[in-house]
Amino acid sequence: MNIKKILASLLVLVFAVGCLIGCTSTAKTSVHGKVAVITKGSDSDFWSDLKNGAVSAGTEYNLDVTVEGPDNESDCKAQNKMIKNAIARNVDVIVLSAIDYEKTAPVVQDAVDSGIKVIMIDSNVAVKNTQAFIGTNNIQAGKKAGEAVEKLCKDESNIYIGIVSSGENTENNTERQQGFAEYIETLGNAKIVDTVYISSDADNATDKTKKLLKNHPEINALIGFNEWATLGAGTAISELDLADSVCVVGFDSNIKCVGMLETGEIDTLIVQNPFAIGYIAVSNAAQLMAGKSIDPLTETSVCVVNRKNMFNKDVQKVLFSFE
Repeated sequence: MNIKKILASLLVLVFAVGCLIGCTSTAKTSVHGKVAVITKGSDSDFWSDLKNGAVSAGTEYNLDVTVEGPDNESDCKAQNKMIKNAIARNVDVIVLSAIDYEKTAPVVQDAVDSGIKVIMIDSNVAVKNTQAFIGTNNIQAGKKAGEAVEKLCKDESNIYIGIVSSGENTENNTERQQGFAEYIETLGNAKIVDTVYISSDADNATDKTKKLLKNHPEINALIGFNEWATLGAGTAISELDLADSVCVVGFDSNIKCVGMLETGEIDTLIVQNPFAIGYIAVSNAAQLMAGKSIDPLTETSVCVVNRKNMFNKDVQKVLFSFE
């Protein structure tokens, strides 16, 4: 079974489930609060799945939930303006994935000081008195990426690694790179050759990856640390016809990346659970508004996906989130 057939089957299932929910579901409680979910971006499968999780929990608890994010994941000013607007609207809870660990901190502190509860997701911020963090253990996820590179390059005498990453000051990518580098340092034959930083744009990610590969023809392993980086790495490998000589490990489950996993331009995906992150965050917001305590740290799982296991039923549920 290929990706297109899987998607067709899932679309039928989504329609059936949607009809069932529309006819039978009822909210748990009446509207009792406003939640502003502010993400790092808006134009990727990851953020779409996270939004679906947040909206699903909002429907379940009958909350007033808004979800927004900047067009570009490096636009800290735009995100800070969204946070300020949420403060001005006097929302009860802000759920936030911070673009910049330091530059986002002052406006988050303003929200906390104004009495708004803040739940951090995906990427944290330099503010100590937020309510909770929900997301991937990114250091461990980075180490899993390192393990994947080691396995893929086990027959290579030397492993020369190129890194494609997003914002330099974004906490989750910084931690992924840290975990990855720590694992690579344990290998006697592996070296990180160079790192390029890309914007949340497929063409930009592809162009920068191509330049990386042309400047360092010795590279035989690429790692993309987010959805855009992975999409750029896989596309560059395809356009340069390097699938047989460069292994690619990436993050998340953009549908185009999943297709490239099937056809060989990408070899391994470290897949997070954005639906769960969004759902748990808004559910926790409901608990806070009800005067209940929540766990200060919730680490969501990741799944290591390759061509051997990508068609397993449990893995397909991770790759093709539709709730």
